[in-house]
Amino acid sequence: MQMQSVKSSMIDVIGYDEQTHKLRVSFRDQQAQDFCHVPEHLYNAFLNARSKNRFYKRHLQDSFPC
Repeated sequence: MQMQSVKSSMIDVIGYDEQTHKLRVSFRDQQAQDFCHVPEHLYNAFLNARSKNRFYKRHLQDSFPC
């Protein structure tokens, strides 16, 4: 899984595995979280979101458990 730095006050890096559809979100002040069965279009929307924090809270937090 290749990790990509993002501009965010809360999130440090985001990674996505196209084979397994696993998303990893690494935070600046807490442990990284993995999300499973995440559609690739949702990952792309996350990367392109104006506010990564808002997108995370609305679309990922408490969703896609592994």
